[in-house]
Amino acid sequence: MIEKFKKINPRTMISHLIITLAYPAARGFTTKPNGLTVFTDALTIIGLVLIIGGIIYSFILKGDLDISSFTFRRGLRHTDPEKPLDFGKYERDRRDQRERSFNYPLFLGILYIIVSLILAYVVI
Repeated sequence: MIEKFKKINPRTMISHLIITLAYPAARGFTTKPNGLTVFTDALTIIGLVLIIGGIIYSFILKGDLDISSFTFRRGLRHTDPEKPLDFGKYERDRRDQRERSFNYPLFLGILYIIVSLILAYVVI
């Protein structure tokens, strides 16, 4: 479990935080009455969307869509009939890339849901 959190790149995490918190923060600051309620509502919606995206991304990280991706890329980019593409090499490259990856959308979605629950329970 701790090994997965060691894969977090702080630069990528900060950019994901800035992008995903921009809408809830803007909605919270521009709404005069009940700004915190609007912020928690927007944060909950963004969190749920990120969780759905994170679940789909976890399928990609597990390798469930490798053959579909390989077939699609082969159809788009393969022009030389004399040189066949190798799925084994493609799968090894993808596995190496997946081992270095971290599921930022799922992590941030769960974090945002927890924060919005705490804000809704304690502050509001």
